[in-house]
Amino acid sequence: MEIFERLKYLREHLGLTTRAFGSSINMSGGAITNMEKGQRNITDRTIRDICREFNVNEDWLRSGEGDMFAKQA
Repeated sequence: MEIFERLKYLREHLGLTTRAFGSSINMSGGAITNMEKGQRNITDRTIRDICREFNVNEDWLRSGEGDMFAKQA
């Protein structure tokens, strides 16, 4: 599974529309749609924003390794 596929999987798992997901990280729904289709690169900043906002494990988002969500400290 590629990063853009994990992004879509995450959003759907959270039960969010592209608009709601994007709004949470100050992006448009269209930008999220383009990232999910692999038509727009997912920047390091976007990855950090997603991980911070949704408590996502960055290793999982980038490479698919580990759990989807970060462990609580």
